[in-house]
Amino acid sequence: MMMSSAILLSIFLFIDLSMICCSEKVVNTTFGCITRERRALLKFRESFRNPFPTLSSWNDDTKDCCTWQGIECDKFTGHVTRLDLGYESLLHSSNSLQSKMIDPSLLELKHLSYIDLSGIDFQFSPIPAFLGSMTQLQHLNISGASLSGVVPHDLGNLSSLSVLDLGVGRNLVEAINYPLKVDDLMWVSRLSLLEYLNMKDVDLSPTKDLLKVLNLLPSLSMLSMSRSRLNNTNLQHACINSSLSNVQYLDLSLNHFYGEFPCFLHNMTSLRYLDLSSNNYNSCGLNLPILRNLVQINVGYNSLNHNVDWINGFLSNKCQLKSLELGHNQFYGEISTVFQNLSGCWRHNLEILDLLNNKFYGHLPEELGGLKKLTYLGLRHNAIYGSIPTSLGTLSALSVLDLSYNELSGSIPSSLGNLSTLRTMDLYDNYLSGPIPSWIGNLRDLRNLYLSGYNGQLSGRIPLSLGQLSNLEELYLSGTTLDSTLCEAHFAKLSKLRQLVLDSFKFRVGFDWVPPFQLGALEMQSCDIEGQFPQWLRLQKEIVVLYLVNCSISGALPNWFHYMNLSVLHLSQNHIQGPIPNNIGRMLPSLRILLLEENYITGSIPDSLCELKFLNALDLSKNQLSGNLLDCWENFQQLAILKLSSNEISGFIPNSIGRAYPLMSLHLNNNSLTGKLPSTLRNCTFLRILDIGENMLSGKLPKWIGEYLIDLRVLRLRENEFYGPIPLEFCKLSKLQILDLASNNLIERIPHCIGFWGVIGTLVLKRSWRHVYFEFVDERICKWFVRNCM
Repeated sequence: MMMSSAILLSIFLFIDLSMICCSEKVVNTTFGCITRERRALLKFRESFRNPFPTLSSWNDDTKDCCTWQGIECDKFTGHVTRLDLGYESLLHSSNSLQSKMIDPSLLELKHLSYIDLSGIDFQFSPIPAFLGSMTQLQHLNISGASLSGVVPHDLGNLSSLSVLDLGVGRNLVEAINYPLKVDDLMWVSRLSLLEYLNMKDVDLSPTKDLLKVLNLLPSLSMLSMSRSRLNNTNLQHACINSSLSNVQYLDLSLNHFYGEFPCFLHNMTSLRYLDLSSNNYNSCGLNLPILRNLVQINVGYNSLNHNVDWINGFLSNKCQLKSLELGHNQFYGEISTVFQNLSGCWRHNLEILDLLNNKFYGHLPEELGGLKKLTYLGLRHNAIYGSIPTSLGTLSALSVLDLSYNELSGSIPSSLGNLSTLRTMDLYDNYLSGPIPSWIGNLRDLRNLYLSGYNGQLSGRIPLSLGQLSNLEELYLSGTTLDSTLCEAHFAKLSKLRQLVLDSFKFRVGFDWVPPFQLGALEMQSCDIEGQFPQWLRLQKEIVVLYLVNCSISGALPNWFHYMNLSVLHLSQNHIQGPIPNNIGRMLPSLRILLLEENYITGSIPDSLCELKFLNALDLSKNQLSGNLLDCWENFQQLAILKLSSNEISGFIPNSIGRAYPLMSLHLNNNSLTGKLPSTLRNCTFLRILDIGENMLSGKLPKWIGEYLIDLRVLRLRENEFYGPIPLEFCKLSKLQILDLASNNLIERIPHCIGFWGVIGTLVLKRSWRHVYFEFVDERICKWFVRNCM
């Protein structure tokens, strides 16, 4: 009986204790969710300006917060343990979350071990220090979340952390204007369990003894410090007692390192992924051959200067290597030597071979066909000659073949028709001969095709089978030796075509032709498309870049441009007549580049042009425009090139021109402008070219040109009515290469700045050199903008 009573008492005590232990859950739960934590999550939701539809499941009707989007709970206690609103989790969400800060309501979630807020727009607010008090965290990812300021040292309190991802991943302008910085990295050394550390785009330049900190992280296996403004001074004492033997992934790309590769690499015996690209290294040293376990290596975009013997030595023991990227360096030697050691184990696994933009020469060997797993072969921009090896046709896994900008000759081998997995074929700018083969239409997986007949003798008609490439997205064709007529059949099934670039072709399609594609970019140069703007163009509602240069187009600018969301409109060297549409600013509000040079356009520059506030380049030169200059240049805060030369524009240069601060190239020459050069131009400190020659401008030459416009390369003021002496301040223009002051009323006294005149003297008044230089500088600037728009 006593035994029974004791057992009964024990049972009651157990029940009482269970109720006490679980009282929080019984009292504060609603269908498995802790009420306090549910309220905290709802408060966190309210911190977003646009929580719906992304967080539509976070509502009062759904009581169990453990079922909400991005939330996971402990299945025994009901506590929220995981908050995942990151980019990967919300990949299919229709909008990106936005908030003015990371809300402190997260502090109520005391059992959180996992936070991922990557990709959320926190509007460049600082990383809150309170995150450092959430000591139960094991995973913290706030990468790409538009955060700025100094990373708080409080994060060093997160001693359980195994993943810390602070990678910025934003565009360059945002990274400069709203930087995320680390002023001292020592707090990281307290994260002894850290395995994954990503500080891509975080400014680490103030940190010293970087390796000293990293050596205190014994579990570290992944480290990314790409584009972190690091240089050699941040790696002081790097060779002393470095112990990074567990690191498998290292990314130091896009920094400012120089000289020889860092010596601490020789201790990183577990390294499998290494990225040192886009620095200024000039020597690989002796470290890389030691790294036997490498799977991927990228040392592209440096200044490495080694012959092919170094490559052979490196490859000799790399049995696991899958990706070798050496592009954009100064490696040199006979290209066939690279493939002499195909008996080595490296040939069995290699998938990516990038030797772009180096100094290799010679013939491609047939041994290339031995790289059976190769998916990417990049040999562009070398000096390789001879024929294309037929053995390339045996690379059944090949996806990208880039042999462009070499000196290859002979015909395109028929064996390439066997490459059923090929997605990109780039044979542009070689010396190939013979016809474009009809079997090209059998490469049904082809996405990108680039062929040129310029240098070589590619001849015959373009095969109609080209029109069967139903997956083709980009097509570049140019040639003067080809039968250069293209018709509707050449595009019959190209429904996925997004970018079409044609040079020196006749384009012959019916008036009522309906293309099967919706282009994003169309570039036609020196093509004959017959008469006025083709009607099929008005059906291209998704086009962003329209480039029709020297295509013999006549007639007025069409009003159906407003159906397009154009960023680039380049219609130079045609026969376009009539005025610029009065509503062009409303027709094309997203326009960034407008180039209408060398046409027959008349009338005045319409006021609505002032609404094109995103313009990077405007060229209306060599037309028959009249009237005054616009007086709204303060609207153009992205304008780098302005060319209005060789028209009939009159009146004053408005003061507002000096409020277009980004101007790099200004051409107002060969007009009928009067008055003085506005002093506000001193604000345009980025100017490299200033050409206001052949006008009727007057007054003394301004001293402020030499004081403020110190980046000038070209200053051209000829054939005006300027008078007085040449200011001594012009001697400060140390970068000037062309100075043309001829045919004014200047006092003939040249300032005694010998070094200055020694540099530019031979170029003064050289009209042909001046023209070439203008075109070179403007073309480089303009091409940069076009490339970014595309």
